[in-house]
Amino acid sequence: MKINNAGKIAGSAADKLKKVVILDAGHGGINPKTGEYVTPGKRSLVWADGSQYFEGVGNRDIVLRASQYLTNAGWKVLYTTSPRGWMDTSLLDRVRHSNELYANNPTAFQISVHSNGFSKESANGYEVFTLRGASQKSKKLADTWIEEHRKEFPKLRNRGHKVANFAMNRVNCPSILVETMFHTNEKECKILMTDEGKDKCAKAISRTCVKFYDKQ
Repeated sequence: MKINNAGKIAGSAADKLKKVVILDAGHGGINPKTGEYVTPGKRSLVWADGSQYFEGVGNRDIVLRASQYLTNAGWKVLYTTSPRGWMDTSLLDRVRHSNELYANNPTAFQISVHSNGFSKESANGYEVFTLRGASQKSKKLADTWIEEHRKEFPKLRNRGHKVANFAMNRVNCPSILVETMFHTNEKECKILMTDEGKDKCAKAISRTCVKFYDKQ
Protein backbone atom coordinates (compact mmCIF):
# COMPACT_ATOMS: atom_id res chain seq x y z
CA MET A 1 0.00 0.00 0.00
CA LYS A 2 1.39 3.42 -0.97
CA ILE A 3 0.91 6.60 1.06
CA ASN A 4 1.16 9.97 -0.69
CA ASN A 5 2.66 13.17 0.73
CA ALA A 6 -0.69 14.20 2.20
CA GLY A 7 -0.73 11.05 4.29
CA LYS A 8 -3.60 9.48 2.34
CA ILE A 9 -3.77 6.00 0.84
CA ALA A 10 -2.81 6.28 -2.81
CA GLY A 11 -3.93 4.46 -5.93
CA SER A 12 -6.26 1.48 -6.04
CA ALA A 13 -6.46 1.07 -2.26
CA ALA A 14 -7.96 4.53 -1.94
CA ASP A 15 -10.36 3.85 -4.78
CA LYS A 16 -11.57 0.65 -3.14
CA LEU A 17 -12.49 2.56 0.01
CA LYS A 18 -14.67 4.85 -2.10
CA LYS A 19 -16.26 2.31 -4.44
CA VAL A 20 -19.23 1.24 -2.35
CA VAL A 21 -22.71 0.29 -3.51
CA ILE A 22 -25.78 -0.80 -1.56
CA LEU A 23 -27.88 -3.33 -3.48
CA ASP A 24 -31.51 -3.98 -2.57
CA ALA A 25 -33.10 -7.17 -3.90
CA GLY A 26 -36.80 -6.40 -3.87
CA HIS A 27 -39.28 -8.78 -2.17
CA GLY A 28 -38.79 -12.26 -0.71
CA GLY A 29 -37.71 -15.68 -1.85
CA ILE A 30 -38.71 -19.31 -1.44
CA ASN A 31 -39.20 -20.64 2.08
CA PRO A 32 -36.92 -23.73 2.13
CA LYS A 33 -39.18 -25.51 4.65
CA THR A 34 -42.44 -25.11 2.75
CA GLY A 35 -41.21 -24.58 -0.80
CA GLU A 36 -43.58 -21.60 -1.03
CA TYR A 37 -42.85 -18.13 -2.39
CA VAL A 38 -43.27 -15.76 0.57
CA THR A 39 -44.35 -12.52 -1.14
CA PRO A 40 -48.02 -12.15 -2.13
CA GLY A 41 -48.37 -11.31 -5.80
CA LYS A 42 -45.08 -10.21 -7.36
CA ARG A 43 -45.05 -13.15 -9.76
CA SER A 44 -45.92 -14.00 -13.34
CA LEU A 45 -48.86 -16.00 -14.54
CA VAL A 46 -48.32 -19.72 -14.93
CA TRP A 47 -47.43 -19.89 -18.61
CA ALA A 48 -48.66 -22.56 -21.04
CA ASP A 49 -45.48 -24.59 -20.53
CA GLY A 50 -46.13 -24.69 -16.76
CA SER A 51 -43.36 -22.22 -15.87
CA GLN A 52 -43.76 -19.27 -13.52
CA TYR A 53 -41.45 -16.44 -12.47
CA PHE A 54 -41.21 -15.20 -8.88
CA GLU A 55 -39.97 -11.64 -8.86
CA GLY A 56 -38.21 -11.77 -5.48
CA VAL A 57 -36.29 -14.89 -6.48
CA GLY A 58 -35.19 -13.32 -9.76
CA ASN A 59 -34.21 -10.06 -8.05
CA ARG A 60 -31.96 -11.96 -5.67
CA ASP A 61 -30.30 -13.83 -8.52
CA ILE A 62 -29.61 -10.59 -10.40
CA VAL A 63 -28.19 -8.91 -7.29
CA LEU A 64 -25.87 -11.84 -6.59
CA ARG A 65 -24.60 -11.78 -10.17
CA ALA A 66 -24.04 -8.01 -10.09
CA SER A 67 -22.31 -8.36 -6.74
CA GLN A 68 -19.87 -10.88 -8.19
CA TYR A 69 -18.99 -8.61 -11.10
CA LEU A 70 -18.47 -5.64 -8.78
CA THR A 71 -16.52 -7.55 -6.15
CA ASN A 72 -14.19 -8.85 -8.85
CA ALA A 73 -13.66 -5.23 -9.92
CA GLY A 74 -12.65 -4.18 -6.40
CA TRP A 75 -15.96 -2.81 -5.14
CA LYS A 76 -17.40 -3.10 -1.66
CA VAL A 77 -20.97 -4.41 -2.02
CA LEU A 78 -23.48 -4.05 0.82
CA TYR A 79 -27.08 -5.26 1.04
CA THR A 80 -30.31 -4.04 2.63
CA THR A 81 -31.29 -7.70 2.99
CA SER A 82 -29.33 -10.86 2.29
CA PRO A 83 -29.72 -11.90 -1.37
CA ARG A 84 -28.95 -15.45 -0.28
CA GLY A 85 -31.83 -15.42 2.19
CA TRP A 86 -35.54 -15.86 1.55
CA MET A 87 -37.37 -13.72 4.08
CA ASP A 88 -39.24 -10.67 2.79
CA THR A 89 -37.63 -7.92 4.86
CA SER A 90 -40.03 -5.04 5.49
CA LEU A 91 -39.55 -1.73 3.69
CA LEU A 92 -39.10 0.01 7.05
CA ASP A 93 -36.25 -2.33 7.98
CA ARG A 94 -34.67 -2.05 4.51
CA VAL A 95 -34.68 1.75 4.66
CA ARG A 96 -33.31 1.77 8.20
CA HIS A 97 -30.55 -0.66 7.29
CA SER A 98 -29.67 1.31 4.15
CA ASN A 99 -29.29 4.49 6.19
CA GLU A 100 -27.11 2.69 8.74
CA LEU A 101 -24.88 1.37 5.96
CA TYR A 102 -24.62 4.81 4.38
CA ALA A 103 -23.72 6.43 7.70
CA ASN A 104 -20.67 4.15 7.84
CA ASN A 105 -19.93 4.36 4.09
CA PRO A 106 -20.52 7.99 3.03
CA THR A 107 -19.51 7.42 -0.61
CA ALA A 108 -22.15 4.71 -1.09
CA PHE A 109 -25.19 4.87 -3.36
CA GLN A 110 -28.09 2.44 -3.70
CA ILE A 111 -29.77 0.47 -6.48
CA SER A 112 -33.04 -1.31 -5.71
CA VAL A 113 -33.68 -4.15 -8.17
CA HIS A 114 -37.18 -5.10 -9.35
CA SER A 115 -39.15 -6.34 -12.33
CA ASN A 116 -42.48 -4.81 -13.27
CA GLY A 117 -46.02 -6.15 -13.16
CA PHE A 118 -49.32 -5.03 -14.68
CA SER A 119 -52.73 -6.55 -15.24
CA LYS A 120 -52.44 -6.18 -19.02
CA GLU A 121 -49.89 -8.53 -20.55
CA SER A 122 -49.26 -5.97 -23.30
CA ALA A 123 -47.37 -3.71 -20.84
CA ASN A 124 -43.68 -3.90 -21.68
CA GLY A 125 -40.24 -2.37 -21.34
CA TYR A 126 -37.89 -1.10 -18.63
CA GLU A 127 -37.84 2.04 -16.49
CA VAL A 128 -36.14 3.64 -13.53
CA PHE A 129 -37.52 5.71 -10.66
CA THR A 130 -36.21 8.48 -8.44
CA LEU A 131 -38.02 10.68 -5.93
CA ARG A 132 -39.50 14.01 -6.93
CA GLY A 133 -36.83 16.54 -6.06
CA ALA A 134 -34.13 13.85 -6.04
CA SER A 135 -30.49 14.87 -5.87
CA GLN A 136 -28.51 15.40 -9.04
CA LYS A 137 -26.49 12.31 -8.13
CA SER A 138 -29.64 10.18 -8.04
CA LYS A 139 -30.75 11.58 -11.39
CA LYS A 140 -27.34 10.91 -12.91
CA LEU A 141 -27.39 7.37 -11.52
CA ALA A 142 -30.83 6.80 -13.07
CA ASP A 143 -29.79 8.08 -16.47
CA THR A 144 -26.61 5.99 -16.39
CA TRP A 145 -28.63 2.84 -15.71
CA ILE A 146 -30.96 3.60 -18.63
CA GLU A 147 -27.92 3.88 -20.91
CA GLU A 148 -26.40 0.61 -19.74
CA HIS A 149 -29.63 -1.40 -19.65
CA ARG A 150 -30.43 -0.25 -23.20
CA LYS A 151 -27.12 -1.68 -24.38
CA GLU A 152 -28.06 -5.12 -23.05
CA PHE A 153 -31.66 -5.01 -24.27
CA PRO A 154 -31.73 -2.78 -27.37
CA LYS A 155 -35.01 -4.27 -28.63
CA LEU A 156 -36.99 -3.62 -25.46
CA ARG A 157 -39.01 -0.46 -24.97
CA ASN A 158 -37.27 2.27 -22.99
CA ARG A 159 -39.97 3.70 -20.71
CA GLY A 160 -37.51 6.23 -19.32
CA HIS A 161 -36.65 7.93 -16.05
CA LYS A 162 -39.75 8.50 -13.90
CA VAL A 163 -40.66 9.97 -10.53
CA ALA A 164 -42.47 8.09 -7.73
CA ASN A 165 -42.53 8.12 -3.94
CA PHE A 166 -41.15 4.61 -3.51
CA ALA A 167 -39.89 3.79 -0.01
CA MET A 168 -36.53 2.48 -1.23
CA ASN A 169 -35.74 5.87 -2.72
CA ARG A 170 -36.56 7.62 0.56
CA VAL A 171 -33.11 6.87 1.89
CA ASN A 172 -30.24 9.18 2.74
CA CYS A 173 -27.85 8.16 -0.03
CA PRO A 174 -28.24 8.69 -3.79
CA SER A 175 -30.65 5.99 -4.92
CA ILE A 176 -32.69 4.57 -7.78
CA LEU A 177 -35.28 1.83 -8.18
CA VAL A 178 -34.99 -0.09 -11.44
CA GLU A 179 -37.68 -2.13 -13.20
CA THR A 180 -35.69 -4.41 -15.49
CA MET A 181 -38.73 -5.48 -17.59
CA PHE A 182 -42.28 -6.81 -17.10
CA HIS A 183 -42.61 -10.28 -15.59
CA THR A 184 -46.32 -10.10 -16.52
CA ASN A 185 -45.37 -9.92 -20.20
CA GLU A 186 -44.69 -13.47 -21.37
CA LYS A 187 -41.99 -12.54 -23.87
CA GLU A 188 -40.08 -10.45 -21.34
CA CYS A 189 -40.69 -12.90 -18.52
CA LYS A 190 -39.11 -15.69 -20.56
CA ILE A 191 -36.00 -13.47 -20.87
CA LEU A 192 -35.87 -13.03 -17.09
CA MET A 193 -36.22 -16.76 -16.60
CA THR A 194 -32.95 -17.45 -18.41
CA ASP A 195 -29.45 -17.23 -16.96
CA GLU A 196 -28.50 -15.06 -19.92
CA GLY A 197 -31.31 -12.61 -19.26
CA LYS A 198 -30.54 -12.24 -15.56
CA ASP A 199 -26.83 -11.96 -16.33
CA LYS A 200 -27.46 -9.12 -18.77
CA CYS A 201 -29.42 -7.29 -16.10
CA ALA A 202 -26.53 -7.80 -13.69
CA LYS A 203 -23.96 -6.57 -16.18
CA ALA A 204 -25.99 -3.42 -16.77
CA ILE A 205 -26.12 -2.77 -13.03
CA SER A 206 -22.41 -3.36 -12.53
CA ARG A 207 -21.46 -1.09 -15.44
CA THR A 208 -23.85 1.54 -14.10
CA CYS A 209 -21.93 1.56 -10.82
CA VAL A 210 -18.57 1.87 -12.52
CA LYS A 211 -19.62 4.61 -14.92
CA PHE A 212 -21.52 6.57 -12.28
CA TYR A 213 -18.46 6.47 -10.04
CA ASP A 214 -16.22 7.63 -12.89
CA LYS A 215 -18.55 10.56 -13.71
CA GLN A 216 -18.46 11.98 -10.18
